[in-house]
Amino acid sequence: MNNDHLEQAKNRKQVFDKFLQIEQKVGANADKLAFLDRGIEQSKYKNSIPNYSQSLTRKPLQYTSYPVLGNIPYIDEQGLDFLHPQIEEACISLGKFEAGELKTIWMGRNPLKTAQFWSSTKIIPVVNTLSKIDQLFPQGDIKNLDLKDAKNITVKFPLDLAIQDIVSYQENLATSNSLAALFKRFETRSNLEAWFQKVTGNSTLKFQGDYGEQPTIQNPIIFDRTTQNTLIKAVTDTPKGDNLVSAYDLTRLISLIGWHAYLPAECQLPNLQQKTLNSLILAMGQDTARYVDVALETLGIQEVITAPVILSKMGYGNSETRQTVEACYMAFVQFIDPLALGNGKSAQFRTLALTLRGVIPVANFNDCTPEALQLDARMAAEVTEIMRRVITEELDAL
Repeated sequence: MNNDHLEQAKNRKQVFDKFLQIEQKVGANADKLAFLDRGIEQSKYKNSIPNYSQSLTRKPLQYTSYPVLGNIPYIDEQGLDFLHPQIEEACISLGKFEAGELKTIWMGRNPLKTAQFWSSTKIIPVVNTLSKIDQLFPQGDIKNLDLKDAKNITVKFPLDLAIQDIVSYQENLATSNSLAALFKRFETRSNLEAWFQKVTGNSTLKFQGDYGEQPTIQNPIIFDRTTQNTLIKAVTDTPKGDNLVSAYDLTRLISLIGWHAYLPAECQLPNLQQKTLNSLILAMGQDTARYVDVALETLGIQEVITAPVILSKMGYGNSETRQTVEACYMAFVQFIDPLALGNGKSAQFRTLALTLRGVIPVANFNDCTPEALQLDARMAAEVTEIMRRVITEELDAL
């Protein structure tokens, strides 16, 4: 029902007269009344009846304070039932301010199930490295830092541009895969895994793998060109394992990046300053995947919203073991929505973090094109539906 209908319904005599006309129009009589004897067959809610019992056990989602670092929030696992079955794992955190404090709700589909999220996980070692830099050298400036080869002084490139290459895939310096592997050289695989577990609170995640390529620099150092000091050196390499994380883990991470300035210290990423985090924010704005862009365009609001922020990291791959094509999308979205002004409300502050993992079985593994096209369209469609529900405020209204 739109606002016009709501306004017209205030005229109770008009509503009554309309219903009386319907009685007469359908030829109702004392034995068969238009509404009393209408029946279930024409009801749009007929197909919802099997879900009534389950719906009656649900409680409205309550926005609560953002969880302290390492604590897993309550995640409602029914709120994303509208997502297509091809989205096998998902997690969304929706935020709003109450009395100046950021409050959140969390929803998921298999949110804690660990799986391969492909290149979406590449920002994990980047965040860890930035955290290490700020912990050891809080007065430094990331713009003055280079990645260098300890054994070849001619090999060096700016740290912030390397981060951008990981996300943008532009290969101005090197491939995304080799640069992501490089950032894993500044911490042992087990320590990096343990660090990420402490951040999200999920002790079942595994993060000891790479991305199919050798590091751009096998034994890199991080060098401050202003002070001429070496800040961090590569650690001894250890055997590789798996990268198996959950949709919740990635949603938690990107929400920590996007909401950093809004969170109290006990909830923030450890040792990270906003000025350092800004280098990653700049990079994550350049992700090749533009599902949120497509959603806002489809909904016709791309020219209406103000102060937009879209941070994301895609992942994509074909699993021969599982005989599937898989796409992942982790995103943080924030903007001012003025559409509510037409309803007599103030403009709304929309902010959310999400992660989706879509999976389609492959009929012919030698040619995954049909399934890849379908999955790409599916991801775009599901992100569009999520954004539609955010704007209509259906996502948190159970």
